[in-house]
Amino acid sequence: MSSSELGNDWSDVLLTEGAEPTITYRSGLVVYEESLTQGRLVGRGWNASGYVNFYDGRLNPAEHATPQAFWLEVDGQLLAWDWEWQGLEEVATEAHTRHMVVSLRHLVRPVTAKVHTRLDGTPILTRWLEVTNTGTQPAALSSVASWSGVLQKTSRWRLLMGGGDAPLYSIGYFANSHWGNEGDFQWFDLPQAGYRVDGRYRRDRHRHPMVVVRNNATGEHFIWQLAWTGGYSFEFDLDADAGTMDQAARLAFRAGPDAPAPLRIIAPGETIATPEVHLGAAFGDLDTVIQAMHDHLRKSVFMPQPRGRGGWVESRIGPEIEITSDQVIHAIDAAAEFGAEVFFIDASWYAKPGGNWWSTVGDWREDRERFPEGLASFRKRVHEKGMLWGLWMDAERIGNESGVCKEHPDWLAAGYDGQRNLGGLLDLTNPDVARWMEGTIARVIEEYGLEFFRLDHNTHPGPGLQTRRDGFVENGYFRYYEALYGIYDRLRRRFPDVIFENCAGGGGRTDIGLVRHFSHTWVTDWQIAPRSFAITNGMTMALPPEYVDRLIGGQSGHTTAEFEFQTRLLLFVRPTIGFPKPMGSNWNPALLERLKHAVGLYKDFVRPFMSTGRIYHHTPCVPNPEPRGWGVLELASHDRTRAICGLFQLAAPTEPEYVLRLRGLDRSRRYRVMFDNSGQTAEIEGMVLMQQGLTVRLEGALTSELLVIEGV
Repeated sequence: MSSSELGNDWSDVLLTEGAEPTITYRSGLVVYEESLTQGRLVGRGWNASGYVNFYDGRLNPAEHATPQAFWLEVDGQLLAWDWEWQGLEEVATEAHTRHMVVSLRHLVRPVTAKVHTRLDGTPILTRWLEVTNTGTQPAALSSVASWSGVLQKTSRWRLLMGGGDAPLYSIGYFANSHWGNEGDFQWFDLPQAGYRVDGRYRRDRHRHPMVVVRNNATGEHFIWQLAWTGGYSFEFDLDADAGTMDQAARLAFRAGPDAPAPLRIIAPGETIATPEVHLGAAFGDLDTVIQAMHDHLRKSVFMPQPRGRGGWVESRIGPEIEITSDQVIHAIDAAAEFGAEVFFIDASWYAKPGGNWWSTVGDWREDRERFPEGLASFRKRVHEKGMLWGLWMDAERIGNESGVCKEHPDWLAAGYDGQRNLGGLLDLTNPDVARWMEGTIARVIEEYGLEFFRLDHNTHPGPGLQTRRDGFVENGYFRYYEALYGIYDRLRRRFPDVIFENCAGGGGRTDIGLVRHFSHTWVTDWQIAPRSFAITNGMTMALPPEYVDRLIGGQSGHTTAEFEFQTRLLLFVRPTIGFPKPMGSNWNPALLERLKHAVGLYKDFVRPFMSTGRIYHHTPCVPNPEPRGWGVLELASHDRTRAICGLFQLAAPTEPEYVLRLRGLDRSRRYRVMFDNSGQTAEIEGMVLMQQGLTVRLEGALTSELLVIEGV
């Protein structure tokens, strides 16, 4: 049960003044405390019970080597000590929301820091820094972690766990960082000593920056998400006393961007903001803390969906085939036949027939040789079919055969070797280049009348961009993403009715720092079961399901069972159906009926509650790339009146029966349950569905069952 359901959707901040000012932050049932002591701002621990445990929850700073509440290195010097308190102010207050700022001045270096903390009534707090160079010389930001310190002190933990050698903490994150293996959530033992989870070269690591830590003695789950598209790291240090049943353990953490130094040159008088860390805790199972994060993201981070266009079903035609006018018309008609609401042309709409769509990106004009009548006729036909019209663009890249690359070769970003060959990546650290990119996107939207826009990203830029500034070789990523976020923020505000879809060669950019500027996010290019289940399962942990976008490809080669598997899986995210009907072929009537059934069920039953619903991962750790066994997902409305549950046999051999105990219902209600395979219905008490459960039997790999549940 969430904090809001328990009536704890509120925030409070308490300042205890004196020689060592202490701030207690309370949001929902989470309490976090920090103090300025001996010139350091230190974190004194977290608690998910709604109060501070002064014996275990508060840490004496002398107990740990690095308890400071943020990590800041300037010109290679760690600024951990010598901070002077300048005050605490509240800069904005809304219902159940507090935004607090601690101002600090460093007594040795000409640097000030403002420590921002935002509370929104959920169990998740948001933290970032504003760092100002008050000196007369440029300063190099060598390293920064927006949030650090001691997470928790746990006493008598071996006694609480009944002795033995079981680890006090387990850590969960997305273990596989490769294309097509997104969402591979796995648990690991957290050892005594240091532990690091990273994604330094962000784009070539399809690993969402989220970490969960479970205290196996107390049952608390802690969750982090970093709002940053560049390289990142989460670091943990477990310091445990040994030898007695009364031993204590202290867990410290650090979370922030990661790249070769210096990350950013700060000019005299300049202020920069660090990436946000979103951190919170909850008692309960993994889904409890994941749902807390989803509530927080929906409430305080993500932009509203375009008016009346949230969660729309889309279809596309892409460069898998040689796109012609006839092919596009055929695909538009096929999309309308099964009930799509958005249609767009993917890569190659600007390329000459038989040309290289990859190398000519940047010349964002319709190719009249490929489409003699232009794109306007397609837009008209899409509208006649009752759909929205869109295009694809790899906006941050210019291909080496494009006219813009030949005209402006200096617009390409340079690597550390000085070569401008980073996959055609635009140098957005150059304000002129950033303005050109923003203006070009706006022009394409207006010129082609777009209502949907997929913005892709397909480069592997390596350790960093080389930008020379004020005598430093700056790692350009920090400045690059500052520019990128500004571009997308302005575009969303300029075109509020356009559906912007985030994509990066599949799920290469699913971080909330970028997703917050988009309507939804393409989380994978992978379309084939059973791996498609593992990806969907994991990515609906990372993001609320209405922001997750996945594709099902064409019908060729699918058995009916496989097609049912895939269409049912799409009911738990925002669905995209690819080019389902090749030219010259006829629909397989059974598959067409199945597709129409799934799309109708999504629109009529699922979509109305998806944006506020709770998703439950009955099988959270599904190995990827080789999923096996059962996979089970449940999506329930917030008011517990309706739900769907998908059960999937991932690979044989496995147990043929699964005892399903639903989680998102009301024990006191009665429900009508429809079994999609047979069409049979039954009325069953919520208590039975949740406690006794239902036994579901499926024979063979890639078989599935869908339960549609509604209160009576």
